[in-house]
Amino acid sequence: MDQPSSTMALQYREAMSKVAAAVHVVTTEGHAGRYGITLTAVTSVTDTPPTLLLCINRNARIQPILCANGQLCVNVLAASQQDVAEHFAGLTSISASERFLQNEWQNHHHTTQPQLVGALAHLHGHIIDSHDMGSHSVFYVAIEHINVNSQENQGLLYFQRQFAQTAAPVCEADYV
Repeated sequence: MDQPSSTMALQYREAMSKVAAAVHVVTTEGHAGRYGITLTAVTSVTDTPPTLLLCINRNARIQPILCANGQLCVNVLAASQQDVAEHFAGLTSISASERFLQNEWQNHHHTTQPQLVGALAHLHGHIIDSHDMGSHSVFYVAIEHINVNSQENQGLLYFQRQFAQTAAPVCEADYV
């Protein structure tokens, strides 16, 4: 017998809390405004051409702004940037308009998108396609500019509804 959908949804959320995920702040700036959101639902689609997939709740305030602007920056957060993740997730009393004032940001010289100083990486791109799936929109993003911070190697994770830090890598691997 099938489980009721509300029970299945709760079980699904619990199961997904067991999946460790990198923490990102996705930012956008353009004629529709400047906004950012904390996301863990970011993944690589392909490296040829470089493409990311983002999943964002359709009720999120960033949704219409991101769609109108069409461009964005995915900031991959360092372990020391948990406060940024909390601000952009709405877990603090910092208002949406004040979030960009809490840390050091700069606009990328080509894309003009806000990028967080000290992040592990910045991936700048534009939305090439989107699809609605249940409560979320799935965005495909063509990456045009990449900055990698070679000075920082500790990442921020989200696991079992808590932030955690990655351990220093023992060795580097050529596989994912």
